Amino acid sequence: MTVLTSVLFRAMALTSVAFKSTVRPVVFNSLLTGALLCTQLLTSVCQADEPGRYDDGARWAFVTDKHSPRVAVVDTFYHKHIDTLTLKAVPTMMEVSDVQDMLLYIDGKTPQVYIYDLVEKTHWAMAVESIPHALAVAPDGARVAVALENKLVMLAPLTKTYLETIPHLAMPYSFNFDTGGYNLYITDQTSGKTKIWRVHDEAITEIQLGSGGNVSEVTLSPDARLVMVGDLANNTVSVWDLFMGQESARIPLQSTPWRPYVSSDSEHMILAAQNGQGLVVNTWTGQTVKTIDVKDTTTEIRTGWLESIGVVATQSGLNIFNLTSKDEAKHFPLAAPLGDVVVVADSKTLFATQGDNSHLLVVDLRKERLLPALDTGLKAPHLIAMGLTNTICH
Repeated sequence: MTVLTSVLFRAMALTSVAFKSTVRPVVFNSLLTGALLCTQLLTSVCQADEPGRYDDGARWAFVTDKHSPRVAVVDTFYHKHIDTLTLKAVPTMMEVSDVQDMLLYIDGKTPQVYIYDLVEKTHWAMAVESIPHALAVAPDGARVAVALENKLVMLAPLTKTYLETIPHLAMPYSFNFDTGGYNLYITDQTSGKTKIWRVHDEAITEIQLGSGGNVSEVTLSPDARLVMVGDLANNTVSVWDLFMGQESARIPLQSTPWRPYVSSDSEHMILAAQNGQGLVVNTWTGQTVKTIDVKDTTTEIRTGWLESIGVVATQSGLNIFNLTSKDEAKHFPLAAPLGDVVVVADSKTLFATQGDNSHLLVVDLRKERLLPALDTGLKAPHLIAMGLTNTICH
């Protein structure tokens, strides 16, 4: 029994002594029933926050170690390392199903998808035909798409069920679900040919992204309107309008484009070229609203703080800027390039791994400043996985 529950029961006992002789039985019973309901509610709240339960996908960050199966659990509300889990293998990719409270990961060595139940603390694995190279969790949290050498397979890991297969895919390809989980986009990265696989009936339509050569991974706008890629052969970003069923824009850059990034409110694209050129483009008008120069090769792009702040990480530093103001970007030099990067769902804070540093880099996006680094207890923090993030792009 929790301290809070004990206090409530004591209060109920006092209520009984004080009022039983003066309050009519029906009224007293109603008061007692209400107190019991409050107790149940508060008890459930306490259980949801009790140590060892990590079923709030917007709060917990799971950080893998590059060389061991250990995973640090970080409380992103209070910037604390609170627990360390041990998996069955060292993840090369890991995702969170925050709806069904699972960690899903692959190790790049075995033909299996591993599942860790964050509530029950149990492990299991589902065998697949070959070694998977990527996976993506659908927004409903119940379905996961797994990329094999020449096909995609769909799994329902909680029920250990094998679902559909999408065959005849050529490597390399990228894939991701749209915001509602209604469609899966599968792009041949050597040609830009993209299959749109509809989840509920497996119907497939095709679109051509880019000019027919190599493209970056696909980015989808969260409003389900735009699909975009970096056209690597022509140094442009190609934007496809799903409502109109046609290409709506080709935005030229000075050198090879990084994968386009879209804010979670779908209002702005952030584009970056290999030579350090950066653009902020209004997705609805196609107009450039800001030009930045990060003076180095981009490694990560993010947005945050109610989608007013842009973040471009390069090999030499972190650049933080307001998306629409004329203010220059603030540059923070880095001792080593960033690894994996996440922005917490409330959009206030960014966390990132960095080289073999045991600490996470922490950035306050509201005040555009670095916060004290967070010790993970790991020798080489590698991947960061969270449930609800503030963007669908990454």
